[in-house]
Amino acid sequence: MIIIGAGIAGLAAARDLMDTGYSVLVLEASNKIGGRIRTNRALGVPIEEGAGWIHGPKNNPIMKLAEQSGQKTFVTKDSNFTVYNHMGKQVSNQKISKMGQEHEQMLGLIGSGMNKDMALSEVLEHMAPRMTRNPIFRWMTSAYTEFDTGSPVSELSAMYFSQNDMFEGEDVVLVDGYDRLLEPLTHGIPILNRKPVQRIAYHDRVGVFVQTDKEIFESDFVIVTVPLGVLKAKDIEFIPPLPKIHRNAIERVGMGDVTKIAMKFDELHWPEKTQYFGLMTQTQGRWNYFLNHKPFINANVLTALSFGNYSRMIETMDHDYMLEDAMKAVRTMFGSDTPDPRHYIATRWSQDPYTKGSFSYAKVGSDPYDFNILSEPIGHCLTFAGEHTDFKYHGTVHGAYLSGKKAAKVAMETIL
Repeated sequence: MIIIGAGIAGLAAARDLMDTGYSVLVLEASNKIGGRIRTNRALGVPIEEGAGWIHGPKNNPIMKLAEQSGQKTFVTKDSNFTVYNHMGKQVSNQKISKMGQEHEQMLGLIGSGMNKDMALSEVLEHMAPRMTRNPIFRWMTSAYTEFDTGSPVSELSAMYFSQNDMFEGEDVVLVDGYDRLLEPLTHGIPILNRKPVQRIAYHDRVGVFVQTDKEIFESDFVIVTVPLGVLKAKDIEFIPPLPKIHRNAIERVGMGDVTKIAMKFDELHWPEKTQYFGLMTQTQGRWNYFLNHKPFINANVLTALSFGNYSRMIETMDHDYMLEDAMKAVRTMFGSDTPDPRHYIATRWSQDPYTKGSFSYAKVGSDPYDFNILSEPIGHCLTFAGEHTDFKYHGTVHGAYLSGKKAAKVAMETIL
């Protein structure tokens, strides 16, 4: 069998197939494995360019992988944060807590009783116009909702934006790097890197022909695990074209974007034990959430994050502009005399030709069926996997992993 993509969905599928005795070949477009699990050690410590947390570790299969690979974990506390207004003045925890309750209650009311989908921003404006102008509420909508989805609230489905399931427990980070948990999956799996697939010709009675830029590979069955952004861009030609129901689903589901810039300083310029910082930037999605790495890797590293429309825009700018822009936010919080970092790493997932975005989200006009139909096999020789094929856990590493295992099962049942 051929598996396209060596992200965790593809690796999970390959692992199950090989362990069951099937012959497997994984084709990966880039020069790495892991997909959107990408750990960068250029700063001397592991920095996660992509997936950063295990969301809900209790009974989470990714936590089990971490344990198998001997990973050390650190529990992050969402309550361990300090928020500043746009002038750099600290906002009291009491105000944040009060508005947090109102924000949660408001979002909890949305979706129930709706007979027509609308953008989340429209519904919020209709339900509570005064609240949407509150800077704390606006910050929470961006730093929580836009971060979780990678989407601007103007594109989020009000009916389905928060209906995905979660495992229990507080999120954890992997101290030694997220990529270390891939080792148990990859052992013995034949993986060919730098093999960007251009065309897939499939037919039940003939099989599947997968064409890269230089070669053609033949198989009885193919599992396509490329990110949704690549499918939306039509970078892979399918012959015959995918069924209309699949094409429509690919078009309707959204692909979000989250940008990170990890900055390493000679000295610490912020409170050492505070895990997160928030900044009420006046531009939606602009560097309003920060992760302090000091508590879990003992390094003077601060990661700034932006989301949605701002993320898409900033990723088109050069590195110097991105750093300068992020440092304006840092200096607003910690003082104008805060020096530039000694080194930094910036991500550009929307510009990466093999991802074209960070993760999927429920866009206005989409529904759970659009996600789930993508996991259904096409004939007896092709199926998809990836976080975008499982509405229940979309946008997560565990969603991608479980989708890969499901695709392997589909493949085995189909070709019996």
